[in-house]
Amino acid sequence: MDSPEEFSRVASLLDRYNRTPGMTRSLDLEFAELARERARRHPVRTYVWIPVERAAAMWFTPRITLLPFSGRFWPLAESYHYNPAEFEVTLGFTLLNILYVGMALAAAWFCRTNPGVLLIVLFLFIRTAFLTQLQTCEPRYVLVCFPALLTVAAQLFSAPTNFVCADKLFRTHKGGPAEK
Repeated sequence: MDSPEEFSRVASLLDRYNRTPGMTRSLDLEFAELARERARRHPVRTYVWIPVERAAAMWFTPRITLLPFSGRFWPLAESYHYNPAEFEVTLGFTLLNILYVGMALAAAWFCRTNPGVLLIVLFLFIRTAFLTQLQTCEPRYVLVCFPALLTVAAQLFSAPTNFVCADKLFRTHKGGPAEK
């Protein structure tokens, strides 16, 4: 909420929602009006920052749902003090996600002339953009993107003669494809 007035308005709407057995049409319209007002006041926050934050949350949330850990990370000092092993596992998986995305971004940059890599990057971008617009976006929705992400990242380790991007990767080395 941006102001005390908006806080009291939201509190009133939530109180009315909690007292009724379900969502009524008038209550839904009041929530929609509140959302329109907020979007009008802060269009950059609504249409840029919130989707960027959702995308970051989906891509960088550690994938530990099947492990016996809660994934609790914040506040850092308290999480570490409460359970150091759980904190370290969560931090490790978060860093692994950052490594995967970083490698894919580097490979996508070096291989930006490769149409296959561009197609995969376009798929990842469109899927992420779509998922940020869902009301119930969850980190598990990008799991199907990880094979594609790892395929792009693997281009960093590909044989230099097999790909269009190899020329850019080895341009500065003597005897590389750019020198021949």
